[in-house]
Amino acid sequence: MGEINIDFTNIPEQGGKDNYANLKEKLETVEQFPGIYNFKFIITGGVDKIDELRAVLPDDKFIEQPSKTGKYVAITVKKEMQNADEVIAVYKKVGTINGIMML
Repeated sequence: MGEINIDFTNIPEQGGKDNYANLKEKLETVEQFPGIYNFKFIITGGVDKIDELRAVLPDDKFIEQPSKTGKYVAITVKKEMQNADEVIAVYKKVGTINGIMML
């Protein structure tokens, strides 16, 4: 199965459901678990935010791509996930860090 990127902006609010409930439905529809999930983040709050992200994903390889202007760093982390709930748990932890956008 090819890589599919799900962006929170692609997940509309539906009848009072939160974004994570909608994300879970999307993940279970398009991803195959267990399997490798590609987390994508944009660091806009300074490189010290990378350390905070590493605290959430400490044993995983980070693929870093600085922007041409140096204003942000795009990070991809490929991680073996057992189910959609594990993916959402990572997003919830990262969501508490200011200066990181989740894609």
